[in-house]
Amino acid sequence: MDPAVQLEANPDVPVIYTVVRKTWLSRRPHALAQVVTLGSLFVIILATVAQWNNFFGLAELWPATKSQVYAQGEYWRLWTTLLTHADVGHLLANSLLFYILGYFLYGYFGGALFPVWAWIMGGVTNAISIYSYPPEVRLIGASGVVSWMGGAWLVLYFLLNTQISRTQRALRSFGVALMLFAPSEAFDPKISYRTHLIGFALGLLCGGVYYLWRKKEFDRAEWRETVID
Repeated sequence: MDPAVQLEANPDVPVIYTVVRKTWLSRRPHALAQVVTLGSLFVIILATVAQWNNFFGLAELWPATKSQVYAQGEYWRLWTTLLTHADVGHLLANSLLFYILGYFLYGYFGGALFPVWAWIMGGVTNAISIYSYPPEVRLIGASGVVSWMGGAWLVLYFLLNTQISRTQRALRSFGVALMLFAPSEAFDPKISYRTHLIGFALGLLCGGVYYLWRKKEFDRAEWRETVID
């Protein structure tokens, strides 16, 4: 029998359903989240200013090109180039997203995801991206790691925020992804959209793997309440 028909025929029969009251994301972010994120951001800003002023020859020592990394074996550049930026606008744009995403990732998931894996995967993102470019193209900036952080956070938000429906979660996640990471109408040849896409895709993948790794903990944090209406 159709449930709606049964309800009309038996109005005194209670409706029983389950509501998710709390999830892993309902807790307060870790108290050190702001300190760790601001500390990490300070390192990037300090290194960028040092590179701009060519302290210790950093102007040419840290940025990365395909030939420097793969022909000359200077693989450390995949990570040092994360600490350099083209100008103040580039630095500010990355800094804002870096702080917001870093705060959420550390605040809810701890230091393993950010800054440790974020830093590691930032270099991996650069390794994949720079391999696809001509040897003379120079890759600089933290955009790759910021995109990775965005992908990781959005997939974890979608999987853990079960207090709202999948459709609502999908729409919110998609909307935030478009707002933060979609290219602007005016194409800028100085921006490596390829690096953004690679970082974002790796972030989605790593976020999904991280969720599966800690799924039992996440499930235990979910508090469901049975409601009789």
